[in-house]
Amino acid sequence: MSEAKVIQLRPLDDDEALAWLSSQPGGRIETSVSELARQFGWSATKLRRRLATWVEAGDITRPAGRRGRVVIAHALTRGAGHAGRNAPQADNAGAPDDAASAPATPVQHRGRRAVALGTAAVLFATALGLAAVGLTMNARFAASFGRTAEAAILLAAIGLAIDVLAVVLPSVAGQLWHHRSRSAAVLAWSIWVVALGMTLLAATGFASSNIGDAVAGRAKIADETSALAQRIERLRLERVGIAETRAVAAIEAELQRAQPGAQSAWKATAGCRDVTLATSGRACAGVLQLREDLATAQRRDALDGELREAEGRLAALPPIATADPQTKMAAEIVTWLSAGHVAPAPRDIDRLRIIGLTITPSLAGLVAMLALVLAQPRRT
Repeated sequence: MSEAKVIQLRPLDDDEALAWLSSQPGGRIETSVSELARQFGWSATKLRRRLATWVEAGDITRPAGRRGRVVIAHALTRGAGHAGRNAPQADNAGAPDDAASAPATPVQHRGRRAVALGTAAVLFATALGLAAVGLTMNARFAASFGRTAEAAILLAAIGLAIDVLAVVLPSVAGQLWHHRSRSAAVLAWSIWVVALGMTLLAATGFASSNIGDAVAGRAKIADETSALAQRIERLRLERVGIAETRAVAAIEAELQRAQPGAQSAWKATAGCRDVTLATSGRACAGVLQLREDLATAQRRDALDGELREAEGRLAALPPIATADPQTKMAAEIVTWLSAGHVAPAPRDIDRLRIIGLTITPSLAGLVAMLALVLAQPRRT
């Protein structure tokens, strides 16, 4: 009876190809490379590479065949055969040491599997956190454009839907590609690219507006702090130049006592305020000096009051010296590390920060896909 050839509707994977070889009578087949490649749905080049890999791994053997033909024998019992040939013989001292020949591969496999599952759990939890942050951030930013409550709700719903697509579609596309639904996987990746673009736009707007407002607030406080510090310095310098120590009330009392001594010129000088003659000047000298001392004491008291008020305002302000110390210090560090060859401005660091804060939440879908792939058992 002739053997019917089966045409595969889809290419076999490695496990299916090995299973087909083992299903042959005696686990052995003699055929040509082209016929076997058609049977598997592979190219001849791919088949030769797989045969070499399987032979090296010990999955198959290739005894000598006729010209133009290959003989393939599936080595299902290679472990048992090797064990039978290499098993130690029992002697009079006792039985062979079975514990020494027990493989440690299952224990190692379980250890690697536990590490993979733990890493996958951490990755998936991180993806959920990034997704929650991205959903909240983009929904709030989209809702901020609504002029009414209804419009805000609708815009927030659109933002949430777009973010859900950006998170879920990478895993969906990966599963579709795994199940050989290539066109559906390409469509899923295309939709993800569009959703990712919209998510990045919303995240960029949210990050830039909030960071910009925070930096502007810090800049206002820093400017006010600098202005107050300069004013205090100026007032202190002026205050140091005043040597008058008498109180204003004491000087006024002395002025009252000195006025009768200027009665000879009091009326002619309008109370020692319009002194033009030398004799009037001598008569009003004491009064004029006391009035000058009184003005100096009043200015001294005014300076003390302004200093107390400025120092109080400065103490009430938050201790903010610069508007954005992160960008400034990062730019200085990069310039220092590169010996001046790369000298970014703080504005460049600010753009890089916004890009990082924008892209990271948008990667939640890819992180979740990696976690799911890592959690899947390895095929042997």
